[in-house]
Amino acid sequence: MDKAIMLDRIKDYYSFKTDVDFAKFLGITPQVYSNWKGRNSFDAELLYNKCPELNPSWLLCGKEPMITEKELQVNEAKSPYILRKKLTYLEDELKILTEADKIMSESGSQIKKAIKLLTDQFQLTEKELKNVLKEKK
Repeated sequence: MDKAIMLDRIKDYYSFKTDVDFAKFLGITPQVYSNWKGRNSFDAELLYNKCPELNPSWLLCGKEPMITEKELQVNEAKSPYILRKKLTYLEDELKILTEADKIMSESGSQIKKAIKLLTDQFQLTEKELKNVLKEKK
């Protein structure tokens, strides 16, 4: 497999926009990176040390997959599709919980009103009882 293409695939996988940024990540100068691409070669050991998710067989022989199976499984959970699904689910849950909180708050204020009314009635009844007891003496 063409090493320049492999370098581009690695760069894309890590979402680097420019060759310069990718070279900095690797700890090499942009000139060294450019030489790798021009000479159709690279330092496989350096790439593997900086990018441990890479499949060593792919780096050395071009044998797919580029990323180890374990990393592919982890990355599936981090895929934009899965993350969007999780985000949608969490947004829906947040709406439900917000509505439940609103209902509970409204219920709570009504319960407080009911407690206040019962307390007032209790105090009024207590006063009436004291007055009735005074009158009977």
